[in-house]
Amino acid sequence: MAKNRSLSQFPPLVFNVFKPARLTSYDVVRHFKRHLPSGFGKIGHFGTLDPFACGVMLIGIGGAARLNDYVHEFLPKTYLAVGKLGIETPTGDWQSEISQRDDSAYLKDHIGSFSAAFIQDCLQKKFLGDYWQSPHQYSAAKFMGKNLHEWAREGIEIKKDQVLRTVHHIEVVKYKFPYLSIRVTVSSGTYVRTLFSHMAQELGTIGSLISLVRESIGPAHHNHSLRMKEWPKDREMHIIDKGLRIDQLLPFGEAQLSEQQVGAFKNGAFLKEKDLNLKESLKMKSPYIWMKNDSDQLLGLATKIDTHEIRPKINFHSEAQAES
Repeated sequence: MAKNRSLSQFPPLVFNVFKPARLTSYDVVRHFKRHLPSGFGKIGHFGTLDPFACGVMLIGIGGAARLNDYVHEFLPKTYLAVGKLGIETPTGDWQSEISQRDDSAYLKDHIGSFSAAFIQDCLQKKFLGDYWQSPHQYSAAKFMGKNLHEWAREGIEIKKDQVLRTVHHIEVVKYKFPYLSIRVTVSSGTYVRTLFSHMAQELGTIGSLISLVRESIGPAHHNHSLRMKEWPKDREMHIIDKGLRIDQLLPFGEAQLSEQQVGAFKNGAFLKEKDLNLKESLKMKSPYIWMKNDSDQLLGLATKIDTHEIRPKINFHSEAQAES
């Protein structure tokens, strides 16, 4: 029972963590798992970040990690990428040796003379909006249960089908030939290494990244991330105060349930939309609704269906019971 009481202390929370370069995403999750106060429930993250990259990484506890698919669907990601034109590496970044160089006069004499404004205009015309992309061969995308980068390091190149992504924003931050710094906001699952390579091709050359910072995931910005010195230590309770409630990260609509409705929701019953004290979201259009009691405790997530009924999707209460 002690474990269940601990779970009731911790609502579904998300930690906005700044992952340093050279650490793996698993290193970060492992640190939190070892040092968070006991009774935090299941722990998980909302998308990996390559070891060479740094920036925002979201870690969920108390059932929040179950919202992984919703974070990917609704929250775009912003990156600051610095790349070098005229070189190419197998991994698309500085972690591997240069495999190809562009020594053409065109690169130095023409591309080298482009203005930042010209490059931005060129890239916006080509890449803003729908963008088809295959997972990079050196990525964590799966094939037959194994990461693509594992296949690649065994000398086997796996080519996966292209997937539709979205590029919401492109800004050329700085251009000092051969180094190009760009800020992009993209849909989840977009490989910025591949995007930068495609951008270099559009300019008439090749290119690879030398640094990558994930600046934000939706409203979670790196300016508010927990740096390493702020990470949990020795299971101290105060770290919980630095978590963000999952409904703050995903501002869906919400409904405040009566005591009778709380019992019905916990038991998986459908509810009538007309019977709910429903508040639509001003920030995010979606069919999803956070379900809360009269004390503002987050009970779970529901969705509207065509018959004007509300169907339970995620019940945090059932998870707590299962782990007690």
